[in-house]
Amino acid sequence: MMYPPATATTPATTPVNIPVNIPVTRRAPAPAGARAMVAAMLFAMMPAMSFADVPEPLVPIESVEIGANRELIVNGEPFLPIMSWAQKPSRFSEIRALGFNTFTGQQRNVNPLEQAEAAQAAGGYAVAGFGGSGEEAVGHAYLLAWIQGDEPDMPQRAGQAGTPDDIEGGEPRRRFEPKRTPAQTLEQYQAIQAADGSRPVFVTFTGHFSRTIRSHYSAAEQAELYPAYARAADVLGFDIYPIYGHGRPGWLNRPAEAVEQLVEMGDGEKPVYAWIETSKGSRWMTYERQPDVLPVHTRFQVWGAIIRGATAIGYFTHAWAPSFSEFAATDAMREELARINGQLTRLAPAILAPPSERQIELRLSGGLAGHFKATEHDDELYIFAQNIDLGENADQLGQFEPISPRAATGTLIVEGLEAGTTIEVVDEGRTITTEQGEFRDDFDALAEHIYRIPLR
Repeated sequence: MMYPPATATTPATTPVNIPVNIPVTRRAPAPAGARAMVAAMLFAMMPAMSFADVPEPLVPIESVEIGANRELIVNGEPFLPIMSWAQKPSRFSEIRALGFNTFTGQQRNVNPLEQAEAAQAAGGYAVAGFGGSGEEAVGHAYLLAWIQGDEPDMPQRAGQAGTPDDIEGGEPRRRFEPKRTPAQTLEQYQAIQAADGSRPVFVTFTGHFSRTIRSHYSAAEQAELYPAYARAADVLGFDIYPIYGHGRPGWLNRPAEAVEQLVEMGDGEKPVYAWIETSKGSRWMTYERQPDVLPVHTRFQVWGAIIRGATAIGYFTHAWAPSFSEFAATDAMREELARINGQLTRLAPAILAPPSERQIELRLSGGLAGHFKATEHDDELYIFAQNIDLGENADQLGQFEPISPRAATGTLIVEGLEAGTTIEVVDEGRTITTEQGEFRDDFDALAEHIYRIPLR
């Protein structure tokens, strides 16, 4: 993640020796209640709503817990944060109308209490840096969580500030060290938890923990650093921007792969979030050569992250070229964000539900790659399936080279599925009638489908 110039900030990072580490309560997920039913009814009407319509305000927070499925539970109900990053409070209502529900990372002139109050005014929740005035916001009914200073693992040369500009240049990896050590990050976590044990603590890593990114840390350094970093937060996140950050559409599957790795790093117990790109405009590539980040690319990465285990999603919307904007999404992207966010909100109880124990298999024609997530909620089986093919040898494409993703026919084999069962293809206005134990569907390039199957 990257900050706008002279605008955003990270919390103060002065270590504080606090011997107490108060854990966030973990509990089994509670059944969806009336509030979730109302939300589902609201978002079922999304196609008929204008994108300018503001979702219902979120309710005051009485408790925040981490559930058995690595989900955040607010007031006993599963909650899927859909986050913005480092936005002006004056913009909160605008992005709330696009289905964002959580405003993360305050700007330099905004303290945690002001962030929480602005989130409340916009009808959402805040995730704030604790900084030097966090105590004032402790217990605020619209403060969802705290967040560590951004990207403590950012590799930097010894004695230099840890900004992206400072780390470019191809120096030997052994000359790099993290912006803040795991020990310093843990001390900050313990200090925050000692001050407010009622809220979880988030942390966002760079992509340098990933097995696919070893430009600055070796595999041995990753193995030493990142498990220790993971102990310094309750909720783990990262930012990998294939197109915006690297100019490589052939890397579109990397965020999903990184989600899976971060889930493992959290021992399968901690919620995981991914920051997803929404525009071009990076400072580190010639603007005219940068590929566009299209709505289909953002959608693809969101559903890929969800399928691999993300229980929260954030969007990075800043651009520096051709001029700076903290919300550079095009009209088409805003429309897509509203659509994705509406689906995520409406389907959150199913997304965050316990995984199905049924044997399920997805096969795409031509041997193309696909993946899926299967959960069970309210006596229904949900399958979130996606065609993740990016074209032949996509992983070998160079910078700025376009992908050629392919369509396929998918066959889903589901244990115990009876012939003649009617399956709803969610939000597509159609159904599929099954054969014995399986069903087929067409997957366009980069497409996902969501299937709802009655279990009785």
